[in-house]
Amino acid sequence: MKMIMLIFVIGIFTLKSSFAQFEYTDIGARATGLNGAFTSVSDNSLAVFYNPSGLGQMKFREVSAFYGPSLFGMEELSIAALTYAEPLNFGTIGLGLKTFGFELYRETNLILSFGNNYGNKIFYGFNFNFYNLNIQNYNSASSFGVDIGGLAYLTDFLKWGFYAGNISGSKIGVSEQRIAQIYRTGLTVQPRNDLNLVMDIEKDVKYPLSFRAGMEYFINDFIDLRAGIGTEPVSFACGASINYNIFQIDYSFYNHQDLGITNQGSVTVNFGGDSSRKLAREQLKNAFK
Repeated sequence: MKMIMLIFVIGIFTLKSSFAQFEYTDIGARATGLNGAFTSVSDNSLAVFYNPSGLGQMKFREVSAFYGPSLFGMEELSIAALTYAEPLNFGTIGLGLKTFGFELYRETNLILSFGNNYGNKIFYGFNFNFYNLNIQNYNSASSFGVDIGGLAYLTDFLKWGFYAGNISGSKIGVSEQRIAQIYRTGLTVQPRNDLNLVMDIEKDVKYPLSFRAGMEYFINDFIDLRAGIGTEPVSFACGASINYNIFQIDYSFYNHQDLGITNQGSVTVNFGGDSSRKLAREQLKNAFK
């Protein structure tokens, strides 16, 4: 019975694909609330999953934890992630850990990330990935891979970002299953310090282009609201943040055209507190002063 459930769960999760392991999924309730249109934002420790160059924007240490205990109402689709960012004199070091699955099928991705900048206007970064796949009674397999990212402040209200996931073309297992390979590019338009308008174009090498767009509105120092839409698959998301001192609590609601609705949450501790949030909102314009 458990093996039947395993096959069912893997089949559901890979509705979009029958071949690749370690498919890219949205991580962190803030990014999920924007429907994953985060490539050109990436101004927190989530950058390790979306665009490592974004780490170069960070000025303060940050730790974030994300958990989805039963995606789309199925306990077997459990996902969790932990990220850490440490700004240093020579750039920002990031760490990411993501797990997906349950006791019969488990994917684990460990990331060592680095991001830096040139003149506080051009940013670059890369990830070193360790992948481990464990299927009960079928042993486990591991692999390594590389991601790269870039980000640029084009004007005092416009950012551009780019991310290439698994550019190494890594595979895993004796059958050499190809790990998902994906390219994203996107823009952030910031007409005001309290508003972000974002758009991403995403291309998995096996599937059609996917378009994502979102809006993030900072009501005050304590509450943020966001929403996003996407294609391939058709989806809608929304979310909110509560900020207090060094803490940020995020919630997101996500609706997938085939799988239905899921809710996700994350908790972030940024040691810059309110100063970090204000800086993230204003540094685009500050870069051109």
